[in-house]
Amino acid sequence: MNHVIIGLGGTGGKIIRAFRKLVFQEFRKEQPEGMQLGYLYVDSSSEMMAPDDATWKTLGVSVQLPVASQLLITDANLGARLDDLDSYPGIQPWIGAREQWRDILNSIVGVTLGGQKRRLGRFLFACKVDVYRERLQNQVRRVQAAGETDTTFHVLCGLAGGTGSGSVIDAVAQLRDLYPDAKRYRILVYTLLPDPYPPQNWDTGNYHANGYSALLELNALSAGAWQPHDVQGVKGRLALGDPFNGCYVFGNENDNGLTVDVDKDLPGIVAEFLYQKVVRARQVGWPTLGRMENAENGNGSPETAPGSNRGERSKRFLSFGIKRVAIPEEEISEFLGYGFAQQALLQLVFNNWQDTLGFATETRSQDFNAFVRQKDVLHRWALDDDHLLMNVPILAGDGQRPKWQSMVAEWEAVIPHFKTVVRGLERATWLDELARFCRKRWDEDFRDLGVVTFFDTKLKSRKEIAREVRGRIERELCNEWRIGARGLDECGRLLVATMALLDERLNGLGDRLAKARAVEDEAAARLQQNSQRWSEMSLIAKMAGTPASLLDSHAVYLQELYVNRTRTVALNGAKVLLQEILAELSELKLEVDQAASTVQTALERFGKKLGHHLNEADADGNDLRRHLIRFYDPSKVRAVARTMSLDVEVQRTQATGARAVLFERLGETPSFAAFNQRVPLSTLLDALEKTSEQNARLAHTALIKDAPVRVLGVSIIERLAERFAADPQARRTWVTELVRQAGVFMRFEPLEMQRMAPGIPQGAPTAVSKLTVMVPKTATHPEFVAALKKDFLEAHSGDVEVIEADGRTNEITLVAIVNLFPLRYLKPLAHLRERYQRRLASGNPQRINLELHTEGDASTFPPLYVASQEDLRRDGLPQVLLAHALGFIRETVHPQTGQPEVLLLSKDEDGFDNAPVLLGKNLTTSAEAMDALKLNSVRTMVTQALAGPEWRHRDQRAVLQKAVLGAVEKVRADCGDNLRDPLYLRFLDAGKQAVRLLKGEETGS
Repeated sequence: MNHVIIGLGGTGGKIIRAFRKLVFQEFRKEQPEGMQLGYLYVDSSSEMMAPDDATWKTLGVSVQLPVASQLLITDANLGARLDDLDSYPGIQPWIGAREQWRDILNSIVGVTLGGQKRRLGRFLFACKVDVYRERLQNQVRRVQAAGETDTTFHVLCGLAGGTGSGSVIDAVAQLRDLYPDAKRYRILVYTLLPDPYPPQNWDTGNYHANGYSALLELNALSAGAWQPHDVQGVKGRLALGDPFNGCYVFGNENDNGLTVDVDKDLPGIVAEFLYQKVVRARQVGWPTLGRMENAENGNGSPETAPGSNRGERSKRFLSFGIKRVAIPEEEISEFLGYGFAQQALLQLVFNNWQDTLGFATETRSQDFNAFVRQKDVLHRWALDDDHLLMNVPILAGDGQRPKWQSMVAEWEAVIPHFKTVVRGLERATWLDELARFCRKRWDEDFRDLGVVTFFDTKLKSRKEIAREVRGRIERELCNEWRIGARGLDECGRLLVATMALLDERLNGLGDRLAKARAVEDEAAARLQQNSQRWSEMSLIAKMAGTPASLLDSHAVYLQELYVNRTRTVALNGAKVLLQEILAELSELKLEVDQAASTVQTALERFGKKLGHHLNEADADGNDLRRHLIRFYDPSKVRAVARTMSLDVEVQRTQATGARAVLFERLGETPSFAAFNQRVPLSTLLDALEKTSEQNARLAHTALIKDAPVRVLGVSIIERLAERFAADPQARRTWVTELVRQAGVFMRFEPLEMQRMAPGIPQGAPTAVSKLTVMVPKTATHPEFVAALKKDFLEAHSGDVEVIEADGRTNEITLVAIVNLFPLRYLKPLAHLRERYQRRLASGNPQRINLELHTEGDASTFPPLYVASQEDLRRDGLPQVLLAHALGFIRETVHPQTGQPEVLLLSKDEDGFDNAPVLLGKNLTTSAEAMDALKLNSVRTMVTQALAGPEWRHRDQRAVLQKAVLGAVEKVRADCGDNLRDPLYLRFLDAGKQAVRLLKGEETGS
């Protein structure tokens, strides 16, 4: 069977969201194997439609609907449509007074939402009905692509708002118009009644009244008493033979007094019910469900108007309840997974394993300052003197042509060469030439550029050099973080120690500069002295052997001069470079801190999640009122969690796996900046939730071998047998109470269920209930299972079926369904009617009806309650006056007694007179004495007569109007012309209504 799930408004969207989460939790994918599921979520608010909406995530994966399964019905330019209604035939017949709409539209600020105005919701839906039909057909084609045609549609909505409640009629009508075969294309509607006590600000005026008006329309649609307008504007009114197969009606309180939160709990409960019907039913077989939803287990015909076959109150309504006795495997798995995620995060931050704690919440004690001063570390990070003074290149490609040497080696290498060259020149020029060669080397040839130019040129790339230094440090730290050798806290502390060292070295450069300048000055002075001695020597002396020794000493002094002069320039360059490197490392530290902050926040989130799991008060299976009865031992779960958290191999393995998943996102060159960009908090939470839950399950399977200790993959039958095998009476008592509490989410009114009146079939069963119990199949404990099934069958006086089902060995599911009842059976209906009537009386009826009803007013729909005799007389009096004017009710005199009498005259189907029916002595007493059957006969005759050609013309109806007025005037005379007489006032109101019927201002003309 194919299924298409349609959510209308916020309630419908929340149920779809909860359902998709259930499917993913069970199968780890969005669609079970062999099943075809389609979705369409229709809303006037985009709040739940964002692709990154975190509320659609489960187990770290988003189950958000694709765009093709969403329909936003807003921004439809309603004002333009109102200005040109003739161009929109799908809207014009039902939209109502334009001036009222101007007031509504002018009150809207921002995006147009349903706003608890049902006709506004219909207006918005009508503007997008073509898109609705198109996307719906696309979903059907997609699910039918596997080869099966039969499709069930599930339409989900709440009745209190404007969007879901206002669009449900047309959503169903258009659906049935597209797929008219009710056997092959079943339509099931799920409607949530308004909360009797809604949270603050939920009720903006129409909250409860909307619920009643929506039920009026759903009932009229199902009973065949109303054909809604085709909002496409193609077919006029839609004649739908079977608008929906069944309509579930439910609230947030079940018939045993359990109240659940409408916003937080109820969508999940409905989703679980839907899951049992759509997924489990396919797995286990559940034929009785389909029969009940199609009303095949009794008479599904509606209750009728008295004395006629005209349907008034449909019985195609159902309600449901679901109760699960479960070892909450998903909760337990999540709890274990959260523990694993917490351990993985602690490793990421602190990397401090302690045998009694697992990964601890503090960094290991280490001497980071000593580490960063190690020669190999400084060299690896390009922070030693050789790199900072540019004796060794930092950037790739530097120093290749020619290969760099240290500044000392550079000058030591060239000066001997210079001496050799100088010795080939005239002796008188030796010192000057040697000095000239050194100056040229300084100015032009040092590393091909000259000293000053070389360092100036390199310092122009100081940012690139600093980034390279940062990159070396970051690559090492990030790689160690990746492989689990360091935590983020260690990386941060290493950076702090490194920056402290660089600050220290930066501050020490002043002393080093002063020392270099002092040596340089001393060498300059000696050169001066040497040059003086040279200048004082005679030519003969210069030609002797002494000049060679002066040249050697001059070369030594020049080397000292230029080495220290070069060192001074290099130290000044190192000062600039250190400042750039410190700036880069500060930025790197910020990146590490940001990563650490993200991980710390994730730690806090998982800590909170751990704290919210495993509720001790709800874990013993004794509180049988709840819809989910958790049957497990939280202390055992915590013990297993602790065992797994203290296993060093398990935790190191799962932490490694978690890191691998995160670092996959960082590409081939991971960095802390890449982590911050590509692994925001939401991504980190999702990735760890998913991987940790999987890792926890694997670890549980591998580590927890003893069956009594296991907390996952445990059979509920096993646990129940442990508890009750030795005490059959306790088992029977527990099952009996469980079944007693397995009620539907609706309370029923016994007075209505027992009411007898014309139009209510006698002897036909209504409010038929059935309890289905799904017990997991198991090869163990056959005697216990047999006894348990017998207990379920005997615990309920009504219809019970027990189904042994494959899958979900951790739970027993009880589903209660009541069908074949009219809406008047619902206990909350009286409250909704009272609020509806109060709302109608609170202001302009035309405006209020326009907000509450999708078209017209309540007069267009049959009543939900069986009319009392007083109601019948009041509502029938206008018909009596019209029948009197038409001659069907005749005032005459008995031919034998001469007494006045009033007769009801009628004809049979062949046109012959029926025997007259005596109503009373005068018109007033006759009207008071008429019962439901007579009044219905009068209504039928009047309706048929006014619909015929004889009384259609305005002038003919004016004659009838005059007759009605005459009858009312006679009653006034009979009441002594007392204009305040209650009897006269009743006839006065009835006469006015009869005239409105004649003028076509009321339904019935």
